[in-house]
Amino acid sequence: MRLCTLLPAACLLLPPRLLAAQAAPVADAIYVNARIWTGDSAAPAAEALAVREGRLLAVGSDERVRALAGASTRVVDLGGKRVVPGFIDAHWHLPTQSRADLVGARSVREIVRRLERWAARLPRGAWVEGRGWTPSDFPQNAAHKQYLDAAFPDRPVFIIDRDGHQALANSVALRMARVTAATKDPAQGVIERGPGGVPTGLLKENASGLVSRLIPPPGRADIARRIHEETQAAASHGITMVQEASRRAPSGAVFEVLAAAAQADTMQLRWYVSVPFVPNATRAQLARYVQLAQQFRGPWLRYGIAKGMLDGTVDAQTAAMLEPYANTDATGLPFWPAASLDRGVARYDSAGLQVELHAIGDRAVRMALDAYAHARRVNGARDSRHRVEHVEVPHPRDLPRFRQLGVIASTQAIFATPDVTTLTNYAPLLGPERAALSNNFKQFDDAGAVQAFGSDYPVFPMDVIRGIYTAVTRMTPEGTPKGGWYPAGRISVEAALRHYTRDAAYAAFMEQETGTLRAGMLADFVVLSEDLFTVPPEQLLRVRVERTVVGGRETYTASQPAGALLDRQ
Repeated sequence: MRLCTLLPAACLLLPPRLLAAQAAPVADAIYVNARIWTGDSAAPAAEALAVREGRLLAVGSDERVRALAGASTRVVDLGGKRVVPGFIDAHWHLPTQSRADLVGARSVREIVRRLERWAARLPRGAWVEGRGWTPSDFPQNAAHKQYLDAAFPDRPVFIIDRDGHQALANSVALRMARVTAATKDPAQGVIERGPGGVPTGLLKENASGLVSRLIPPPGRADIARRIHEETQAAASHGITMVQEASRRAPSGAVFEVLAAAAQADTMQLRWYVSVPFVPNATRAQLARYVQLAQQFRGPWLRYGIAKGMLDGTVDAQTAAMLEPYANTDATGLPFWPAASLDRGVARYDSAGLQVELHAIGDRAVRMALDAYAHARRVNGARDSRHRVEHVEVPHPRDLPRFRQLGVIASTQAIFATPDVTTLTNYAPLLGPERAALSNNFKQFDDAGAVQAFGSDYPVFPMDVIRGIYTAVTRMTPEGTPKGGWYPAGRISVEAALRHYTRDAAYAAFMEQETGTLRAGMLADFVVLSEDLFTVPPEQLLRVRVERTVVGGRETYTASQPAGALLDRQ
C-alpha cells in the first residue's frame, strides 16, 4: 500500500518530485516504438501508449510512456509498426445458421457442386442450405428451381442470395411449404412466377419466410459456438466493436449468451445490438426496449438502437426508387406507407431510442429522412443520431439533409466493389446516371454528413482493410477496372480510417469511450504490418492485421495459429 494512503499527512513533507513519482499510476502494459495515428485532431500522432485496467493511461512519446512502467508492467516493442484505433464495424450481422458458402460461385454448376459437398456432411433428409449466390451466377441473371431440382430431387434445398433479400427453393421445399400457383404474395414479399402462375422457386423479401419458417433453428450451444467463432474472425480483421443490425427480439439464445458473457466479463468484442423497429410497436414493447437500453450500458454490451426495413435491394429490384429501374416500369417495394413510418419513428424517438432504417433506393432514403424530420417537429430537436443504413442510391437533393437533421449515413465501403454482379446486374438496373452516384462515399463527406463504415457481414466479408482499399480505389481485389469504377467517388485513406473508427463510434454514442486514442479512452487499438498511409493505394490489400487489443485484452496476434475462420475471408 502506498505511503500517502497509510499516512496522508506525511505526504506534505515529501519533496514534490518524490511525491509525484510516488503517486504516479503504473501501467499494466506499454506499447512502444510505434507510429500511432490517434484519430484525435488535437494530437494526431504519437510513439507509444500505456494501458491500465482496460483504458489508455497515456498516449505520447516513448520517454513519457516508459516512465509509467513498473516491475510487473508488460513492455511490447512494436518495431516501428503503424497503430490505429480499433476498427468498428457499424453494420454487422451475426450468422446463426450453418450453410454452404456460395460466395463467388459464378455458375450454377459451381453452386450445385458446393451444395452437394455440403449435403454429404448432413444427416439423411436434412435441409440443404446455402448463402451467397448472386443473379449473375445464373443464365440470363434468372435464378430458377430447375437447377436445384436436377441435383436434389428428394431433399429440400433453400439458398439465400448474397444480400439476404431473396432466396431460391427447390420443388421439394416448395411442396413442404405448400407454396403453389394459388399462394398469394405475402405482405412485403414477392413470389416469382412462370407460366400459369407456377412459382419459379425465387422468393423475394418476406416471401422467403414461407419456406424458411420450416427450417429447424440452431440450439444455444450452436449459438455460443458461432459467437465465439465470429468473435475470433472479427479480431483477426482488427475489429474491436460490432454494431449488430439483425433486429432480433431481445430474447432467446443470442440474447442469453451475450448477456451472460457481459455479466461474467468474458467478452472479447464490444457489441451494440439492435431491437426491432416496427411502426406499430406496442407501449409494452417500447418500454422493454428502453429498459434494455438502461440495463445494458456497459463498455462490452449495449442496447438502445432499433432497426427497421424500408425497402429491399437493387439486385432484387425491390429497392424503392423515385423513378423506374432501367428498361422496366418497376420502382421497387417500399415496406411501409409514409404516414405509418412517420408515426412509428416519432414514437421510438419520443422514447429516447435511436432508430436505424435500411434504405437503399432514393425513394426509401427520402422517406427515412422525412420520418426523422417529422420526429424532430413533433418531439423537438435532440441528439438522437438516427441513421440511414446503406444509402446506396440517394437523390443528390437529399444529401444536405443528413447534416441538417443530424442523421448518420451508415454506409458499407466494400459495396463499391465493381464485381461481375455490379457490372452486369446492379449498374444496368440503375442506369448510368444513378450508377455514377451509387455507393459514392465522397458525396457524403462533401455534404458534411457523419459517415460510419460497416461491412453488412455476412453479405460481404468483414475485412476492414479490403473495405478501405475499395473506398480508396473503387477497384476489385484484382485491380479492375484500372483507375476505378466511377473514380470521382474515391476518398482518402485517412477519411476511410475515420469512418471505421471515430465516426463509427459516434454512430453508437461511444465517441467519448472509443474510436480515438487518447488518455482515458478504452484501450482498443490495432497494430498493422505496414503503414496504410504510405503503401500505394493499389497495394493496400497487402497490409495485414498483426495485433488486436480490446480493453487491454489481446484478442488476436498474427503469431497465433490461424484456422479457417481467422483467414482473410
